[in-house]
Parts: sequence; C-alpha cells; structure tokens
Amino acid sequence: MNLPDDKANRHELTIEDLNFDPPKLPDEQLREIAHDFYGIQGTFRRLEGERDQNSRIVTGDGRQFVLKIAAATEARSVVDFQIKALQHIARNDPGIAVPRVQAGTDGNLLYKASSEKGVHSVRLLSWLPGVPYQDGPFPSMQGLYQVGQFLARLSRALAEFSHPAASQFMPWDCTNGLVFNPSLIGLLSGEVQGLVLPFLERLEKQVYPRLDQVRSQVIHQDGHGANLLRDPGGNEDVAGMIDFGDMVHGPIVCDLAVSLTDFIEVTESPLKVACAMSQGFHSLIPLSTEELDLLLDLVIARQVLILELFEFRRRNLANPPRFVTADQPGIIAGLKMLLALDRKTFNRELSKVCK
Repeated sequence: MNLPDDKANRHELTIEDLNFDPPKLPDEQLREIAHDFYGIQGTFRRLEGERDQNSRIVTGDGRQFVLKIAAATEARSVVDFQIKALQHIARNDPGIAVPRVQAGTDGNLLYKASSEKGVHSVRLLSWLPGVPYQDGPFPSMQGLYQVGQFLARLSRALAEFSHPAASQFMPWDCTNGLVFNPSLIGLLSGEVQGLVLPFLERLEKQVYPRLDQVRSQVIHQDGHGANLLRDPGGNEDVAGMIDFGDMVHGPIVCDLAVSLTDFIEVTESPLKVACAMSQGFHSLIPLSTEELDLLLDLVIARQVLILELFEFRRRNLANPPRFVTADQPGIIAGLKMLLALDRKTFNRELSKVCK
C-alpha cells in the first residue's frame, strides 16, 4: 500500500508527543498560586488530567473553579490557543456551557509557575457542573439527538476563530496521516492488522483525497463520553463540554465522528445512533452529501488510531492506564461491527434523516 507522504507519516512518534507528563506541584504551592494570582482561597481537590495538573477549588462563598497547571513541555502558545478559543466561544455564544477563562487580580489570563521540571503555564477556569456521559446510562435516541445538536452549536461558536497553534501536530487527529504510520500499524496484532489494512487502503485512496472538499475550521475534536457532560439532575439535557486540549484546524464533520466513535462503541445499533446524532448536528449545521458520505470512514479511522495509540502507550509507558488494555477488546468488537456494515445502506439512512 502506498501511504500518504505527509509529515505525520514521516514523524516517528515518541511518548513525548502525547504529552502525558502532568506536573505534580505540591498543595501548598497550588494554594499560593490561587491566592497570589487570583485572590481566591478554598478547599482543593485533585482532578484527573493526562496533560495538566488540575485542581477543583471551592471557595468559602460557594464559587467553584478549576486551576490548570500545564506540563513544562507544553508550549505556551498551545495554552494561549485554548484560552483564546474559550474567549471566542463566549463572545459568539454566551449561553453555551463551556468553561469560562478567569482573569487574575491584575487582569491577566495566563501566568507562570516553576517546579524542578521547568516553567509551567497557569490558568484558571470556571467549574462546569455535570455528569460525564460515560458514567451514566446510555442515552435515548432523543438524548443522542441533543448531543449532536450541542456538537454543532459548539462548532458554530468556534466559527471564524484562528490561531497559529491550530496547525500543531496532534496525535489524536485522525486526518493528519498518523494512522498510516508503519511503526504504529506494526504494533497491532495480526488479527487487527488483517482487519484494518484493507480499510487503510480505502482511507488513503478514497477518503483522504476528499477531505479538502469539505468545510474546515478549528474544532474541539475530543467530544467523547468523559468530556461531554449531561445534566446532573438526571434528565438528558447536555450540560456542556470540557477539555479543549485536543483542538486542531480540521473538517467540521470530524467533531461529529469523534463523538460517534465513543457512543457507537457501546451499542449494538450503530446506524440508529449515527442517525440520531447526525440529525441533531444537521439541525444547526446542515451536513452536505460529501460530509455524510465521509462520516462512517472517519469513525472507523478514529477507532483504528485509538487502537494504535493505546498499544503505543501500553508498550512505552512504565505504568500505562488500565483502560489502555481493558478497552481494547470492546474497540476491536466495535471495529468489526462497523467494517461489516453496508456502506450504501448506512449513507442512505443518514441522507434520509438529514434532508
């Protein structure tokens, strides 16, 4: 197979590219940062974070924030990218539920802190209440429609935003060509390689050449079930989106594909899920025939990339997260299910609900 000759295919991936090196600043230093930069005090609770050290702060008067300390290896321009994107969203759609950037006592939005690993970028965000979709029951079709609608609303809020860091190399971007990297393909089991190699040939010859024909902009590109929040009151309303660390400039339809990948993985009705979410997205941002035709292939490409990067992490991290191994059988099962679908039927049904 002739693989695309692009920078991602030539790039020899290292564990540093994944930026899984969150700082470990002591609690006392975190309290000093919150007080000295932002004038706030309160109780601190550590939060999960693959790239940032995150702490939830609850002040005495009930206000809640997230203090984010970036890794010393994270470029300051990338953190500025995230800050500027959230500001742009707030201006374009003040009512959408995403974190809001908080200014310090001197009006600045970005600060510096030091540790033995170097200099870290510091910012403060508002706390966004909600329950991750991955921690609750699978949504109804109406709930999935609302998820698709929210994804489109977020894409619309990011419209016309630009930043130099939007062109950064992002390993999780399924359109940058990394999925074709021979060293990553070689990490997959023989069974999985047998499944994906014919698909990758299709991706190279019939999908990648069409990506330039669809709309692109800065996209969130990480709307999986851990970052999408549902209403904590128990209904199916979307409560918001967090984690803007994987943003890139890419096809709008990829935002839908990323979320679909996550929801389809845990269902036996991939077509119904795809129709519900696509119809919701289409209600705010009408999807073209070309975008609908690309959707299934982009979902499968995302699954293949996840398998490659999970296996890469398993082999290169001293203590890889448990899900890197535990989630792979489910992803492979989902991959087999999607590869077995009739593409014409899938696209015809999407076209029916997205008129």
